[in-house]
Amino acid sequence: MNTATVEDKVLKFTKKFAKYSGIWPDQNKLVKYILWTMTYIIIVPSLVVQVARVVHFFNITVITEQLGTASAMILVIVKQGNYIVNATKYKALLTGIYKDWAVQRSKEEVAILSTYAARGSFLTSFYLVNAFTCSFLFITVPWTARLLYTFSPQNASLPMLNVIPGYYFVEDDHKYYYYIQLQMSIAVITVIIVFIGCDTSYAVIVQHACGLLSVAGHRFKHAINDLSSNRSISEESIKKAYQRVRFSIQGHERAITYLKEIESAHIIYLFICMGLVTVCFGITLLKVVTMEYSMDFLKYGSFLIVQLMHLFYLMVQGQFVINASDEVYDTIYEASWYNSNSRTQALYILALRRSLSLPRLTAGRVIELNMQTFSEVVKLSISYYTVLKST
Repeated sequence: MNTATVEDKVLKFTKKFAKYSGIWPDQNKLVKYILWTMTYIIIVPSLVVQVARVVHFFNITVITEQLGTASAMILVIVKQGNYIVNATKYKALLTGIYKDWAVQRSKEEVAILSTYAARGSFLTSFYLVNAFTCSFLFITVPWTARLLYTFSPQNASLPMLNVIPGYYFVEDDHKYYYYIQLQMSIAVITVIIVFIGCDTSYAVIVQHACGLLSVAGHRFKHAINDLSSNRSISEESIKKAYQRVRFSIQGHERAITYLKEIESAHIIYLFICMGLVTVCFGITLLKVVTMEYSMDFLKYGSFLIVQLMHLFYLMVQGQFVINASDEVYDTIYEASWYNSNSRTQALYILALRRSLSLPRLTAGRVIELNMQTFSEVVKLSISYYTVLKST
């Protein structure tokens, strides 16, 4: 399968948003520099005015309003920066996908890789829907409120809701209202583009690693299908079975090496993401549950859901790896290894032992990414909310 076909099958949307984010490996360097510069020109001033608002008005309400959105903009720098710093590793991971799809494989193995590629595409679509729903609400809430006021005027001034509030070092920022909303709208769009480009890249790469593990398990399970204890086995059949098991081990090691490369390229990045998202989820939760129902409630409610989905999206990739690793162990055990000779059985024993110590996706080698950790992080975030509410 050629590169263009693989990209269309596995990286269709990811490649587009990775290019918009300036992190795609084969992108023109000048275009990359321009996109990086534009990102910082948009994000840094937006971050500065949010920090300025916290410093200027300093109270718990302002802090809870700003911390979630400010952290999202910090994460833009972290996410894009990670793929800039680890550009060589990122390219190697993508090249690995192309090479693995170019290998001559059986129909069963192609079907397995296609299944995981389809899962990666589904996760990408899921992320796109969540991200664009949240950004749509953030950008349209100020204008929707003003439109509703136009159709049903009340004894009050025209609502001055903000996409994201900030302090612009002027006494009367109403004069610059439309410019401010335009600037923050562009910032929100930039955040969404970078998040999609980086997070879907991570998900697609992890799904490919799961596919490689599943292919290795399939090979182990069917490597000695032609050996039976009910008939005499030729020396040639035994040799072929032994070679197929060795081939299975090579595929297994390829998957393990690929997983290690993924963790190497994301280890610090995931640690920072987990920390920021956990704290911000708790603070946004506090803001939402203490708000009255309004247009802003819809905006921050959607933001809370997107933060939860973001956390889930990162964590569930580690669970997929654990499930794929367990599947390899099970398929090795289910193989008809008892029909083979002692030499081949020894390879199965080694493969079983190796399956017990497969690499896991972690955040800073401190937090293992899985659904149990996800539930604990959600509980911790709720604990933050309880503490903040009582202060």
